[in-house]
Amino acid sequence: MIEVQLSKKNSSKTIVTLYGNIIEYFSALNYDGGRSIHVGHLTSIGIATNKKGKHELSITDERNRAFLHNPVNEVDDEALDKVIELVAAIQRARQSITL
Repeated sequence: MIEVQLSKKNSSKTIVTLYGNIIEYFSALNYDGGRSIHVGHLTSIGIATNKKGKHELSITDERNRAFLHNPVNEVDDEALDKVIELVAAIQRARQSITL
């Protein structure tokens, strides 16, 4: 299992975990709990830098919908290395399954 808090600076305090082949996220702004998705339902995952120079975790599902939205997808510089590790682990998990 890999777990990372994307940002400690914004109010969302988003936590993303990879547990087996399931990605889950929890946010202080999301009062109905979190969301989860199987890695086999992803079409893309990556880290981008927006026009303001902030890092964002991008996860897109088969319907081309974003799994995370602003501001819950913002990544602090301090968390960037751990998020890169998370992305790499998710990519490995995607390659190891067939649905």
